Amino acid sequence: LARVQGPEAVSRQSGDRLCDGRSGRPGRHVNVMRRRPVRIASLPPWLALLPCCLVTAAALARCGSWSLAIGRGQVVSARSVPKPRIPRRSSVEDVAGATADAHVQWLKDLGMDDSQAAKTIKKRPTLTAYSIVNNLAPTVRWLKGLGLDDMDVARAIRHAPTILSCSIEKNLAPTVRWIKGLGLDDAQVAKAVSKFPALLGSNAEQHMKPIAEWLKGLGMDGSQVAKVIVKFPQLLGGYSLENNLKPKVLWLKNLGLDDLQVAKAIVKFPNVLGYSLEINLNPKVQSLRDHGFKDSQIVGALARFPQLLGYSSKRVEHRINVLKSVGLLTDKALCDVL
Repeated sequence: LARVQGPEAVSRQSGDRLCDGRSGRPGRHVNVMRRRPVRIASLPPWLALLPCCLVTAAALARCGSWSLAIGRGQVVSARSVPKPRIPRRSSVEDVAGATADAHVQWLKDLGMDDSQAAKTIKKRPTLTAYSIVNNLAPTVRWLKGLGLDDMDVARAIRHAPTILSCSIEKNLAPTVRWIKGLGLDDAQVAKAVSKFPALLGSNAEQHMKPIAEWLKGLGMDGSQVAKVIVKFPQLLGGYSLENNLKPKVLWLKNLGLDDLQVAKAIVKFPNVLGYSLEINLNPKVQSLRDHGFKDSQIVGALARFPQLLGYSSKRVEHRINVLKSVGLLTDKALCDVL
């Protein structure tokens, strides 16, 4: 053995061989080139301690500072072995690759631009596995049959592309029939789906039915429940009954609203059930208190005009300052000016 120092090398006798570490039998001829005589001290310590039968050409080749002349003078070195190239991940712009070109073009024909079509495929890559003729196009025709126009359909697919992978007979049509059973007509169903397309993917028995029954338990009749769904369809599919909806009703009652006032407030402004207590509702009520409103006045304002909780704090404070400047700061006047 010798360290390869340069172009000049002296070959060992042609009969020298390295043993095969597995069988112990002589292996292939290995010509080891050197410039000066071998010195055991020049070898790595761990290599000098190994028995000769365990030292193979492959083991030596894995030593970073050693090279072997194998076969017809071919130099093999660990440092000379090229590292495997890791394929570059596709960027957002490449998300619609060659296999998805037809689907991207189909989405663009629906009214989406390049960016919207690419984001839709990225959000639901499995869409490219569905047939445009047999799966996707029939779903679009079905959505238009509900009363959605081209713009509504494109928007629905952008926000909830999963509806394209739902079965019309097993999922979409039964969901619409259930919603109509709440008292919504065709136009109201179309309006609700346009606002919240994911409604079509909600499970009627597990999610929507418990919420509808809970609304009725608050004192609403069928027509009032229908109004709530049309105004805020996210209620049926976007919120947890236990973690989101019930705590908001309890909060309204703790302010001082009775059951009837709570029900009417939700019918007028169901979005209040979707607001955060910590970020939105509590700070706004505290702001009214800081401006001198008593709790009874706040209750009266919310019972009369619950949309008050939907306005920005900046707008409410501006109206309060205007009313203060003219000496007309009352809960009724605040509701009127908002």
